[in-house]
Amino acid sequence: MASYSFYPFSTIQSMKRIVILLFTLFIGFQGFSQIVDESTRKKASAIFTITNDFYVNMPDSVDSKFFNLGVDFAGLYDYRIAKSNFSFAFGFGIGSHNLKMDAFVIEDSTNVSGLHPISSLYPGTDYKKNKISYTYFDIPFEFRLRTKSDVRASLGFKIGFLVDSHTKYRGDDYLYDTNDELFVKFKDVPNIESFRYGVTGRIGWKFINITGFYSLTGIFTKNKGPNTYPISVGISLMPF
Repeated sequence: MASYSFYPFSTIQSMKRIVILLFTLFIGFQGFSQIVDESTRKKASAIFTITNDFYVNMPDSVDSKFFNLGVDFAGLYDYRIAKSNFSFAFGFGIGSHNLKMDAFVIEDSTNVSGLHPISSLYPGTDYKKNKISYTYFDIPFEFRLRTKSDVRASLGFKIGFLVDSHTKYRGDDYLYDTNDELFVKFKDVPNIESFRYGVTGRIGWKFINITGFYSLTGIFTKNKGPNTYPISVGISLMPF
């Protein structure tokens, strides 16, 4: 199998930033998770989420997969509102997502990214995997309800800053037209949106919750790529 990877210097720096952010996230959450006042209920919470992303406004010529799994981890600090069942929480986290499709991202001479079907670019090419992956450092805010019976619900908002993006392809060798299976990974997808924001919601019982995220920004920078955006639905675990 032929294998090629492309890691510009700027991307190596991005990978280092991800490691640093994850370390900071862990240390920071460990610190404030020790601060618990029973009179105001637990003030620290960790949320681990597995999502599936559905993509809206995809170009008609491009097909995306139904299953696009992603993961999200967040640590939030919770402030109870007086002695009610409501509270306000904020924190930080990391969210990683995938878009599996039958097209390549290609930037044209005007620096606009387009999604071009593999079948039209390289007729007869067969592949096993082709996707975009992107990761954001997120800052979530939310209003929460927790009843005496441990029913939980929240409505919130989060903003995120892009820390990594790449594409992966595994299939026929379209680069050098050999009989080998080709694996290619391109870093820094052109025109991926560097700043995202959207509405979040969650409902469940005790530590198991159904969660959703409706992005108000597209995957690509406005006017620099297709106007497609994700809607994420998943299961959250809240052990704290």
